[in-house]
Amino acid sequence: MSRIEVAKSDEVREGAMHAVQAGGRAVLLTRVNGKPQAIENKCPHLGLPLARGKIVDGSIRCPWHGSRFDICSGKNLDWVNSVAGVPMPQWSHRFIALGKEPKPVCTFAAEEEGGKVFVTLP
Repeated sequence: MSRIEVAKSDEVREGAMHAVQAGGRAVLLTRVNGKPQAIENKCPHLGLPLARGKIVDGSIRCPWHGSRFDICSGKNLDWVNSVAGVPMPQWSHRFIALGKEPKPVCTFAAEEEGGKVFVTLP
């Protein structure tokens, strides 16, 4: 496991996304209730970036297929339900999922120290 400096504290804001590269991985930083959080900037459905998604109440929605994830735990809250942000009827969700079952998004431990944000990668 390696602890890597990824941003200055003031670059990581509540409800906003800050995409960085750390240890060869795409990482997305934000704050939830003032605490820095880090998730992989890759939706587990098709591996597309989450950085253009929307953060609401501590969760992020994938901009491509609508999956929603808890930012703190990575837990999947809603699996694919749209295409490029356009909601699709319930009967089509399994087709959009391409047979893939719901998965969590990968999370990383994030810490703030001395005006800097660090993540610990496996």
